[in-house]
Amino acid sequence: MIIKHIHRLILCAAFVLLAPVAAHASEIPYRDFARHPPLTHPVISPDGKHLAVSVHNEDGSYQLGVLALPDLKPVSRLNMAPRTLPIGITWVSNTRLVMGLGEESGTLEAPQGTGEVVAVDFDGSHKRVLYSWRVRDTKGTNMNILSMVRGAGFIAGTPHQLNGHVYISVSPFRTHASSGSRDSGQSLIYDVETDSGHATLMGRIDEAGMSFVLHDDVARFAYGSNQDDPYRIDVYSRENADSPWQKLPASITGKRLVPIHISADGKHLYSLYSADGGPDQLVVSNLDGSARRVLAGDDFAAVDDVLWTPYPYQPYGVVFGAGKPRIQYLDDSIYAQINQALAAKFPDEFLTVASASQDGMQLIIGAHSDRDPGTYALFDRSSMNLQPLFRSQPWIDPQQMVPRQPINFTASDGTRLAGFLTMPANSAGKPTPLVLLPHGGPIGVADSWGYDPWSQFLANRGYAVLQVNYRGSGGRGTDFEHSGYKQFGSGIQQDLIDGVNWAIRQGYADARRVCVFGASFGGYSSLMAPIRAPGMFKCAVDYAGVSDYAIELHRSDTRRSAGGRNYFMQAIGTDDDTIRAISPIYHLDKFNIPVLIIHGKDDPRVPYENATELRAALDKAGKPYEWLVRDKEQHGFYSEENNIAFYEALQAFLDRHIGKGAH
Repeated sequence: MIIKHIHRLILCAAFVLLAPVAAHASEIPYRDFARHPPLTHPVISPDGKHLAVSVHNEDGSYQLGVLALPDLKPVSRLNMAPRTLPIGITWVSNTRLVMGLGEESGTLEAPQGTGEVVAVDFDGSHKRVLYSWRVRDTKGTNMNILSMVRGAGFIAGTPHQLNGHVYISVSPFRTHASSGSRDSGQSLIYDVETDSGHATLMGRIDEAGMSFVLHDDVARFAYGSNQDDPYRIDVYSRENADSPWQKLPASITGKRLVPIHISADGKHLYSLYSADGGPDQLVVSNLDGSARRVLAGDDFAAVDDVLWTPYPYQPYGVVFGAGKPRIQYLDDSIYAQINQALAAKFPDEFLTVASASQDGMQLIIGAHSDRDPGTYALFDRSSMNLQPLFRSQPWIDPQQMVPRQPINFTASDGTRLAGFLTMPANSAGKPTPLVLLPHGGPIGVADSWGYDPWSQFLANRGYAVLQVNYRGSGGRGTDFEHSGYKQFGSGIQQDLIDGVNWAIRQGYADARRVCVFGASFGGYSSLMAPIRAPGMFKCAVDYAGVSDYAIELHRSDTRRSAGGRNYFMQAIGTDDDTIRAISPIYHLDKFNIPVLIIHGKDDPRVPYENATELRAALDKAGKPYEWLVRDKEQHGFYSEENNIAFYEALQAFLDRHIGKGAH
């Protein structure tokens, strides 16, 4: 079928991605930005008859839900423990699925896997815990769990021909913990039959934190971050299950090699690769790394995602995520044609196949944009019909949101930087009060072109929003990430300051009304950027930010792993002089603007002491601040009530200092 014919059929499909055109709202309610999406992460069953989703209820609890297709009639709901949600939902047959358990710790962190895996039938029956370190020593524990080592287990895939089995990778705990670390120096992967829980060891390597690439039920490659250098990938291979692991030399791996898939015939390896530290490319090679061929690459942006057909899993496109994401197609397959035709019909959205039935005839199409948090539809290849399913946040009207414009500029030292600018609907081309919104991380994290509730909220309240992917950000290759090392308080902050100067020169920002607001490392930048640029900012909002890196070194949960401790040493520095130089709390004589301090008391990543010690130092110096702290909140507020309070305090603070009430 030629692409023009597919395009014509899709154009006739009855499918509406966006809500009807509406006038821009004067002020969208706080709650609309604070609510959790009710349905997320849809995964279609192998036979295309059911859809598994993560369900978030109004009371804050989560469930694993199964819905019948195409009418979304509820089939079953499996209740989860408080603040626990299903992650990595995977069908292992037409009637059985598995999920990992995740823990919701706050809005600033993705849910963290607990290291446990559970199986259940689509109708909610025959639930079985396949792996859990919690239940090993409890009465009645499944003996099959005891046959596996004690550690953290995660879903690692399924056989190509689904047979009720799942692959579970395990990172064992130390037998005798020392220095608060759980690293054991080993990685394993098991084939687990989900009805009985019977486990068969498929691979083991004496290296911590490894992921495996399998072929014909044999772990052929193992890869993961080097424990001494968290941003170096070590890769091992072996001929068969009885062969020893061999570390691949630098002549094969280059600066970075991440093996991702072995072809169905077992002859070729698909990998993400960078010879010299530039943006990752998608390459294919022989299994020994020879005859390498580049399938897709870009000088500025790394390959962010690879689009695969159903089995035999051929790549048909790659996604470059910098700016507005774009797809480079690798062939003219039916999946590429469908994606191209849908993209042509909905040019303001980014669309991909989010999930597919085993025969590839039923496709879940996912769409999102800077104004649309997410929309899902069912595409039937036999009828070429596209049927709407659900919107992830149906209360958000895309027509009331504003575009997030990708930007590029050159920093003062000549570094090419990118980011996003969000202008309020009523700016009319005039300089506008500006909020600099630095992202967290900082290393390997980046702002991307999706729907961003903070940017949309601020724009709705009349503020321009600038987001800069400063040095160290992800998506541009290893060397760019490493350029942020030892630059937390200097080069990174200068990139943010250069971004504000760019926005002022371009006429977007009113230089007299600029504030900085960020969370996590962004909260740190909200304290440090005004210290480096006196007079630029009129106020700051520190949300779960670091005020003293000594607290991070000694109390943060990052210190509990060898990789985390090495990250502190390499990316930040651990000597007293460095810590004092980059910690805002020691430079408050240069911090002369009002600050709003926001923190959760149970934050394990950026401990609450960062807020209390900052408050005490400001009190001692007689400097102004405002305070919003909540009990039982971790890294970013989780509850809707507390998030509404956050939005209210944020708006009131900005309005007083750079908004309507500012002089």
